[in-house]
Amino acid sequence: MRHLYLHIPFCAGKCFYCGFYSVERGPADRIDYAALLCREYDGLAPRLGRPRLETIYTGGGTPGLLGAPGFRRLAGELRARGLLEGIAEWTVELNPASSGEDLLAELRAVGVNRISLGAQSFDAATLARLGRWHDADDIARAVARVRQAGFDHVGLDLIAGLPGVTDALWRETLARAVDTGSEHLSVYGLGVEPGTALHAQVAGGQQLPDADAQLDALALAEQLLTAQGFERYEISNYARPGRACRHNLAVWRGADYLGLGPAAASRIGRRRWTNRPDLDAWLAAVRQGEPPPRASEDLWTDEEDAVERLVFALRLNGGIDPADLARRVPALAGRARDWEARLARLASRGITERPPGAASHWRLTARGREVADAVIADLL
Repeated sequence: MRHLYLHIPFCAGKCFYCGFYSVERGPADRIDYAALLCREYDGLAPRLGRPRLETIYTGGGTPGLLGAPGFRRLAGELRARGLLEGIAEWTVELNPASSGEDLLAELRAVGVNRISLGAQSFDAATLARLGRWHDADDIARAVARVRQAGFDHVGLDLIAGLPGVTDALWRETLARAVDTGSEHLSVYGLGVEPGTALHAQVAGGQQLPDADAQLDALALAEQLLTAQGFERYEISNYARPGRACRHNLAVWRGADYLGLGPAAASRIGRRRWTNRPDLDAWLAAVRQGEPPPRASEDLWTDEEDAVERLVFALRLNGGIDPADLARRVPALAGRARDWEARLARLASRGITERPPGAASHWRLTARGREVADAVIADLL
């Protein structure tokens, strides 16, 4: 296990589209959480041996709400357990409104070296409809503060296919994102998650762009960003050469990872589990030295494990090699042959292709990436 995810479940308020687990708590509770987060790790440590972490990813919620004192405490707990030795990449998600100079200076001091900013749009009216707490100019100012703090790896998140966003407005958002000088851009299609304000709005008659309009917006993002020198290394992610997110790449390539905090997911060997999204239950358990309650927990067979890890890699530009699966897990040789046939049929429809210089691999085409979920579901 070389990759660690830390979930920070605090937010000042819910954006209309957000389906991630978060709650509102005061500063003292947030610092207390930072002090306790590694206690969940302590209960798992005997089974993990002594991990040599390569990456840490801190997401949420709004991790910036831990503040400088919270991150100072969190880093101290990680360091005391030897979990910061040799880290190559530590990413922290921030919102433009929660990226003050004091916090950025502390993040730099404790070893964070990658910042991911939730921009979503550069149109003021669109940001207001999303329930965001910043405007377009705040994004540029936040990137400037991040640079001034000494970070040379900055990413922005954007959402494609938003209601009311014309082709011209979407082009402007993409252009302004590039103009910030960010090395990494994530472009996600708008999803309607149960329990969100957006879900209620849609149920009440709110009209969203249809699937074709969303696919057009994603296709336009690929066209414009690749023309600016970005590589689309994963379905939703673009980076300057050499600036891909190492943590997420490892997950998509099938590496094990540990998630700490309520709602965090883990994959260690053949075990999969996800913590229940319940901060109070999580706190009660870790304070007593017990495992937090799980929302799910499974032990997969060798075959199920191998299939999941291989299919995850179909999200990447390098694609997958079914024949390699058959060599590593002989029991899946028949399934690998079936995949070869299916992927070849999809190639005739412009969905898959052989990557240049990799005759045994299959990857999704630009068109195929827009229907990736259907392709992956078919293979699974």
